[in-house]
Amino acid sequence: MKAPFFIWLLPFFFVTHGYVENFRYVNPADCLPLLGIYWAATLVCFLIFRIFLRDNARSALMTFFIMSFYFFFGVFHDFVRRHGIFLSHYIISLPLFAIMAAGLFLWLKKKPPVARITKFLNYLLLIYIVVDGSTLAFHKLSRNNAAKVISSRPNDIFRRCDSCATPDIYLLLFDEYTSTRTLRDVYHYDNSRFDSFLLQNNFHILQDSRSNYFFTPFSMASIFNMDYLENLKDPQRLSADDYIDALDPHRSAAVIHFLEEQGYAIVNNSSFDLPGHPASLDQPFIPVKTQLITHRTLFHYLMRDIGWWFTKRFTDSRVIAENEATMTYRSDSVAIERTLEESKRSAPGPRFVYMHVFMPHFPFLFDSLLHPKNMADVLKTEGRTDLTGYLNYIPYTNVQAQRLITTIKDNTSAVIIFLSDHGYRYLPFSGHNERAFFNNQNAVYYPDGDYHLLPDSISCVNEFRVVFNKLFKQELPLLKDSLIYLRDGPGTEGNKN
Repeated sequence: MKAPFFIWLLPFFFVTHGYVENFRYVNPADCLPLLGIYWAATLVCFLIFRIFLRDNARSALMTFFIMSFYFFFGVFHDFVRRHGIFLSHYIISLPLFAIMAAGLFLWLKKKPPVARITKFLNYLLLIYIVVDGSTLAFHKLSRNNAAKVISSRPNDIFRRCDSCATPDIYLLLFDEYTSTRTLRDVYHYDNSRFDSFLLQNNFHILQDSRSNYFFTPFSMASIFNMDYLENLKDPQRLSADDYIDALDPHRSAAVIHFLEEQGYAIVNNSSFDLPGHPASLDQPFIPVKTQLITHRTLFHYLMRDIGWWFTKRFTDSRVIAENEATMTYRSDSVAIERTLEESKRSAPGPRFVYMHVFMPHFPFLFDSLLHPKNMADVLKTEGRTDLTGYLNYIPYTNVQAQRLITTIKDNTSAVIIFLSDHGYRYLPFSGHNERAFFNNQNAVYYPDGDYHLLPDSISCVNEFRVVFNKLFKQELPLLKDSLIYLRDGPGTEGNKN
């Protein structure tokens, strides 16, 4: 194997290894375009060096060095940062890489023999690919066995209630919407008009509601599983793998399995997968699909850590300025419209409709007078820490919530759960003040108006336990309402949502 096959094996290994690590969340068909892009980039890089080095093997080695740095930069960066090594600073690591690349190029210009290196890299990558293939086969087999266990869990946990009414259930999730009490007492914002709207529509407001986690993936996983998350290695140093693993309970969610057992159709108007009902919307906050493969590349880290520098200086750039904001606005608008249309559609059986919108979550796209803000103004602020922008976004959020609730009630006799996954959490609080990060909006509407099982003080892990006890005569015990403080470790700062 004297030909430098390793430059084509490298992108193949990177994509397939990423797929093996995330096979539960990534469609193999989605990997093919990504692999094609990386092969094309490798070819361009190889042809450029071929002009100067005039040799296939040496050009391939130079290309291999460049592409390896690009693909595995995140792994290197997280390692040196975790161990406090000075190389974690971009101002050091990037120039050092440039110096090493220049040194390698000058060495290769001297036409050294590289046959043994070529052969070694060819075999090394082939071995890695074979190992990944074996690992994938093992995981697939284990996954199939686990799926059989998961599918039987609803019968073990719940009791089927054939005599119970099965009203439509709408879960309207408004991301990072702080409770009215916290808005008033901590942020000095009056949201009483929205509470009045809820009360006039016969909602029961859970005044002292709290999330169990103030990061979205973990909070939503606990809501849908009606339980706390296990196997968090270190809640104070979350890894990228912790975020990926937190998405898994969405796919084995006890809430969804039980509702399907009760004959419910599941409508997923969100950007999170549910078991058997994949996400239909995009969002920029948490790596999904092939982003789970690419999120540790050099480009991702540069955009995550210093992309703000470019955004701040080039706010007229449509590519930079509109990426996150326009995706969020489009996703939210589609989720709302689909939910409204679903409420108008007649269905042969009961439905569980899950809608998740990123409001009043950053980016804060509307002002307090409900006027859309131009993109430059959105990005010129302090971003997620712009408390004024957050509070000014609440009136628009309330209008959308009122529109949804009014339309759903006009068209159906549904149970409506108006909920947020956590509160606003970007002020520099410390100690006991961080409890405000957990305080969330939580209001429930039952058509029969019987709320005696709903306490004013509840945490999200018990939300569906109470609802199912009421609707389907379950006897699910309520868990202790605990607040789990999480902290990001190296490489995860952009994932919390």
